[in-house]
Amino acid sequence: MTNIENNDLMIKVENLSKHFGKLKAVDDVSLELHKGEIVCLIGPSGSGKSTVLRCIDHLEIPEKGKIYIEGELLNPRKKKDYQRIRRKMGFVFQHFNLFPNMTVFENLMFAQTKVLNRDEIEAEDTALKYLNIVGLAEKREAFPNKLSGGQKQRVAIARSLCMNPDIMLFDEPTSALDPEMVIEVLEVMQNLAKEGMTMMVVTHEMGFAKTVADRVIFLEDGKIIEDTPSKQFFENPKSDRAKLFLSKVMY
Repeated sequence: MTNIENNDLMIKVENLSKHFGKLKAVDDVSLELHKGEIVCLIGPSGSGKSTVLRCIDHLEIPEKGKIYIEGELLNPRKKKDYQRIRRKMGFVFQHFNLFPNMTVFENLMFAQTKVLNRDEIEAEDTALKYLNIVGLAEKREAFPNKLSGGQKQRVAIARSLCMNPDIMLFDEPTSALDPEMVIEVLEVMQNLAKEGMTMMVVTHEMGFAKTVADRVIFLEDGKIIEDTPSKQFFENPKSDRAKLFLSKVMY
């Protein structure tokens, strides 16, 4: 059985495990993400949050477990389907990963023309559309080294959106930014949420998780400790470990 049926189920993870040497980074994790939902993965450093996200996109290959994207099993052995299914997800990295030798506009054009085989006119129109959405149309001819950290991350978000993903995955998108640049990136993400984009976000920004997330998944030592609505998590966490974590990070 390679498919599951649930019309609004965007991601389903079953019994995911990932090791790095003797370290069990992800330990038998199962979770779901539904259409239009914003889920934040939070927890202490080293809890496995980013590894879970990277395994979902197969940037890390898990030793165990199944990952379904919109009901289809992500299976590297079926190469054609595997690439098509992965393209349903956009991934935004902590450190932007822009091509330094390309302008902003060229960064947004590259994957559209090489991966999606869009013609240049359509790719340009799409790039301009999303540069406008993230408020950086005036920077289209700039190179990444001329941008602030916040601007680089907004370009990275626009680049992912150009691929028309059904799901956006964010891996600590503000952790490499100076505090004054965090707000501009979070505002873009909040606007995406308002427009109904399905998102899974690894974040240390508790304010964002509290106000924007529908659900919070709290991890420690590679395990899910709590998976609960955001309001409930922040107002009445179930586990002592989550209570201790919140007492240290909320102020």
